[in-house]
Amino acid sequence: MFKEMKELFQLKSKMNEIKKRLEGMEIKVQSPSKYIEITVSGSQEIKEVTFLQDTKDLSKETLAKEIKEVTNRAIKESQAMAAKTMSSAAGLGDLGGFGA
Repeated sequence: MFKEMKELFQLKSKMNEIKKRLEGMEIKVQSPSKYIEITVSGSQEIKEVTFLQDTKDLSKETLAKEIKEVTNRAIKESQAMAAKTMSSAAGLGDLGGFGA
């Protein structure tokens, strides 16, 4: 039982290390028309939203579409970055393409 507890403690320690590493990682993604840039951490937290161009001439619908697209892409890229980081930290390699 002591061996299992030690392994659990090591696993928890490794997970905390990965979490800390992910929190320090960031990815920046621009909207398709380059109006908006979103910065997301490796732990999928939105860190910054930047308007790269004046959006006053955009319709509400177009602006909403830009925000939705850039946010979804940023989250997906952040998830891929997190998967790659976790698999390499755990020594699992590529995990069949999940980190790509």
